[in-house]
Amino acid sequence: MKRRFTKVAVATSIVILSACSSSSYLDEPLVTPQLPASWHTDAESLKDNQSWVTPIATDQLLEFISIGLNTNQELMQLALEVEVKKQQLNVSDSSFWPELDLSANSGRSGDSDDSTSFNNLSLDLSYELDIWGKLSDNARASKLNLLTAEANYQQARDALVADVAIAYYKVVTSAELVKLFERRTENAKLNFEIIESGYLQGLNESLDVYLTQNEYHSEKSNLLSQRSQHNQDIRTLERLLGGYPAGKLLIDEKLPLLPQGIKIGVPSELVKRKPELQAAWYQLLSQDALVAYTQKQRYPALRLGADIGTSSSDIANLLSGDYSSWSVFGGITAPIFNAGRLASQTEQQKLKLKQQEQQYLSTLFNAFEVVENNLDLDASLQQQYRSTLKAQENALQAETLSFEQYQSGLVSYTTVLDAQNRAFVAQSSVISLKNQIIANRIGLHLALGGDLDASVTEEE
Repeated sequence: MKRRFTKVAVATSIVILSACSSSSYLDEPLVTPQLPASWHTDAESLKDNQSWVTPIATDQLLEFISIGLNTNQELMQLALEVEVKKQQLNVSDSSFWPELDLSANSGRSGDSDDSTSFNNLSLDLSYELDIWGKLSDNARASKLNLLTAEANYQQARDALVADVAIAYYKVVTSAELVKLFERRTENAKLNFEIIESGYLQGLNESLDVYLTQNEYHSEKSNLLSQRSQHNQDIRTLERLLGGYPAGKLLIDEKLPLLPQGIKIGVPSELVKRKPELQAAWYQLLSQDALVAYTQKQRYPALRLGADIGTSSSDIANLLSGDYSSWSVFGGITAPIFNAGRLASQTEQQKLKLKQQEQQYLSTLFNAFEVVENNLDLDASLQQQYRSTLKAQENALQAETLSFEQYQSGLVSYTTVLDAQNRAFVAQSSVISLKNQIIANRIGLHLALGGDLDASVTEEE
């Protein structure tokens, strides 16, 4: 009887299977942008085959990058997430294998006059046939979730390398600004002493003494503020390295001036190169597989099974039994009525798939936007730097000349202060622009899907 039922169940399943097919639930075709052959932003100033990574990759920075990749807490969380997804994939893959269970039962039954002990030991084997591909869809979703986690980890790794490099040169920048403020404070003090001495000799006016004294105290305040900023920048770097923000790192480097060179490629290459876009695509495919899995939850399920066992009134005889009792069976179950629960779950997953499609397109367009903005900013920063460098040269000469003319009585001290402020602004701007060029170049490299570790290895 059982054998006949099994044949009927299998035959019924094959008939139903012929009416079902496994297909993608993605919109056909998925709306994708028409990508240009090249970036819209004029990037002719960025020449290929010029080393720009090597000038910034000091031995100390490479050491910090290595520390960060091994101790940064956020990156370690993503690495553990990859391991979680691997275990989830193992769980999904286990559905393709038969399940074997050992069960042992012992009890006593009877009435008020008599009772009987019973004990049984059985080995049960069960297996679900993947006739609709439901289990395959679930495993595919788990595999794609793993690929998503791995891509997210790679993107975070690349971003951490970039963040450490940017934070490193932010510390160098703030240190150079501290030195600039120290020189400015020392000059303000010297000017005050000179003018105060001239006032005591009747050569200068009291207003000039007040102005220079005010300038000196203002510069002392600015110096303290910049030193505090320098400590904050150090703490930011220390946290990226996964350590305590003590503000104790010692960095003695100068800001390099980067050449105009980076391989920018074409927009279509970005989809394959950037881990963030790969992760978004894998997530979209995973949701598509989940829709298929949810849809097939509404189909009949066919399970095959077998068991073998023995029973005895004496528990000591179980292990010496003949295990002559056995059975083989097949069963089919199908949802008949669930108040629309399964249908709503399927529709819910389809709507989530449409959301995921828009999320992918949004991530794609945002990635293109970041590249275009960084390309535009790189060209602008290079022009700003050249102009500011000329302004700095003129401002320094004007600062020296104005003080000489003041001592000769040709100009007022306010003219000196104005010239000094212009010189300071120009000098600080040169420092800041050099740092912005470095940060933007690193950001552009990251936006293009570049691996800073690989670039260093290639160029060394």
